[in-house]
Amino acid sequence: MNEPQQEAEPTVRKAVVADAIRGSALGLLIGGGICLVIGFTWVPDAPGSVSEQEAQSWFARDVFFHWCLRVIGVGFLVAAALAGMGKRVSMLLAAIVEVVFALLMLVMMVEWTIEARVDGTWAYSVMLLILLAIISLSGARRSWELYNAARPAVVPMPDEDS
Repeated sequence: MNEPQQEAEPTVRKAVVADAIRGSALGLLIGGGICLVIGFTWVPDAPGSVSEQEAQSWFARDVFFHWCLRVIGVGFLVAAALAGMGKRVSMLLAAIVEVVFALLMLVMMVEWTIEARVDGTWAYSVMLLILLAIISLSGARRSWELYNAARPAVVPMPDEDS
C-alpha cells in the first residue's frame, strides 16, 4: 500500500520543481529587459577634469560596459524563454548570467569610484551597484538550487548477488 505513494512522490516533486523553474521566467525577463534598456540608452561619460584624450579612454570603458549589459540582457532573455518552458538548463544559464552580471556590477563599482575620485567627489550610485551585485548573487544561488533540484533521480542498480 505504501508503493503507489512512493511512485507518486518523484512525479509530484518534478512538477513542483518545474513550476518553480517556470515561476523564475518573469524575473529573468525583467532582468533581461532592464539590462537591454540600460545597455542601449546609457550615455557614456568621463570625468570633467580630464583632457580630451583621457576622456576617450573613459568613453571606451563605458561602451564596453554597454556591450556587456546587452549580452547579459540577451542571456537573461534566453534563460527566461527556457524557464517559461520549464527546462532545467534554464536555471544553469540563469546562474551563469547572474554571476556574470554581479561581476560586471563589481567592476563598474570600481570604475565609477575611480571616476568620482578623479573629479574629487563620491558616487553614491556605487551603493546601487553593490545592492544589484548582492541581489544577483542571491538569484544565482537560487537558480543553482533549482538546477540541482531538477536533476534526474538516480536509480540504484540491482545487486549481482540477488
